[in-house]
Amino acid sequence: MKKPINRQIAADLPVALALAAAIALSAFLWHASGMKGVAPAVSPFLVMRPQAVREEVIADYAGVRRVYEFDLTKAAGVRAGTLFVHLRHTIAIAEKDGMLLADTGESKSWHIGRTPGNYWLTLPIYPEDAGKTLRVTLTPVYASVRGEEPDFLVMDRQMLLHLEVLSGEGAALVLSCVTAAAGFFMMLLALSLGLAARDRRRVFYLGAFSCAAGVWKLCGLSVLPLLLDWYGRQKLLWYVGAAAYLLLPVLSLRLLTVMCDGKGEQIGNLCCCFAALSALALLALQALGAVELHEALIPYGVGTAALHFMALPGQKPKRTALLWLLPTFAALGLDLMLFSGEGRFPAAPVFLAWVALNLFVRGFGFLRDAIRRERELREKDEELRGVKMQTLINQIRPHFIYNTLASVSMLCDSDPRRAAEVVANFNNYLQANFTAIAATEPIAFVAELEHTKAYLNVQTALYASKLAVEYDTDYVTFRLPPLTLQPIVENSVKHGVGKTHRPERIFIRSRAADGGAEILVEDDGTRYEPSADGAAHVGLANVRERLAMMCGGTLDVAPRAGGGTLVRVFVPKSRQT
Repeated sequence: MKKPINRQIAADLPVALALAAAIALSAFLWHASGMKGVAPAVSPFLVMRPQAVREEVIADYAGVRRVYEFDLTKAAGVRAGTLFVHLRHTIAIAEKDGMLLADTGESKSWHIGRTPGNYWLTLPIYPEDAGKTLRVTLTPVYASVRGEEPDFLVMDRQMLLHLEVLSGEGAALVLSCVTAAAGFFMMLLALSLGLAARDRRRVFYLGAFSCAAGVWKLCGLSVLPLLLDWYGRQKLLWYVGAAAYLLLPVLSLRLLTVMCDGKGEQIGNLCCCFAALSALALLALQALGAVELHEALIPYGVGTAALHFMALPGQKPKRTALLWLLPTFAALGLDLMLFSGEGRFPAAPVFLAWVALNLFVRGFGFLRDAIRRERELREKDEELRGVKMQTLINQIRPHFIYNTLASVSMLCDSDPRRAAEVVANFNNYLQANFTAIAATEPIAFVAELEHTKAYLNVQTALYASKLAVEYDTDYVTFRLPPLTLQPIVENSVKHGVGKTHRPERIFIRSRAADGGAEILVEDDGTRYEPSADGAAHVGLANVRERLAMMCGGTLDVAPRAGGGTLVRVFVPKSRQT
């Protein structure tokens, strides 16, 4: 049985505390703007101030264009200086004394949407540029970035990396990389460990969600294009992050459905398919130029969030599912609040910290539970194999074979026809024994009944007129483990005519019962005492264990009114398939 969520978290308390420390470190780095003060001691730098800013109203894009003009005299004096400008969804044109240096507008090779992505405009500054004029024209593509004012920084690349990583994006960079890598590792574990289908899906989709979340945040950081130096490929980087964002709700819905134990799975799958089709449609429309993906991301996020709550009522979610869903949206909300105050949504660490917490605590909890269940199943298989082997040993007894063959030998002279019948029944009995031992699933009651009749036909020949059997077995539409009825009947023979050599009658009945099927075996011989015969006790114990393990059935032994023994076998209806 699965542990409650509070016990599961308690078992992983050290990991949870470590991640809490990571979150605290993230918050510290987020607000540690004073770290920028170490920059001047490491390398010279300059924040360029424009001499003039001219704003023009245009009919395209976000409706505005800004022209910045700079005197490069001070910038030319910075040793090994390069002008860096971080831009989001903004087209830049740079000119030096009328000579074109850079144009990040739409190009034929990367014509996917209007946005140039998130990137760094880099322009080398030389000592001979003193006295020259630099003109930078910025055109915001979307209204959401229309009011952003970039910083114009002159420094070397190493200094800029130092500034960006330590001042605001260090925690987000580490969390993004760890979450993406750990999520990918979790996906590989789910596919390689040979887990049960339900456990494999839970581990895989949690790992996939974490990997997508890490990639999404990583692609939005300003430090990534600076590290990779992908000038001219920034649009591809942004679309990779956008695709990861579109994938997040699909994976979250699938994970939510899997965590709800299959209740209302059709509703969850329907919502998941709708979200996936919506994401594919947006990507296709973006490629065709009919939709701008950047402008569709927020409506898509709101719509898929509503799908989560539409899927919940039909699935009757457990507390574990709710503890996944509600804090996930709350963490995203906190990141948006930080973005509204600081303007750096990709670097906000709350959502990633929550995803990492789930990945390590809940994900490894899933793995632990799955491995435990697999181990229990293997132990049960080993136990069942041992029980079946013991049953085979009990069934093939030399004295029974010797007695049968001796009887056949005597009948060959006095009654050859009957001897042939005994040999045929004995052959059927042995064949059914070996077939039953090889079976791994419950068999039809008719097959078990034929096996029992073959055994009783041999015993009737051995004991002549001293053994009589009556059948009332019209109800046969159910299944049970092999070697269930025959060992019970054999015990009746052994403790009746086999021990007393007095006449004995055996009654075998099958009938429908409340919630399943019932088999009754009665005899009028001596009362059966399990403690009096160890071998017989083991035989019935094996039958009882196999009934419980293979179909959830039960076996009860009780005295029969009027003398003898009554054995009752119950097979649940739900396990007869």
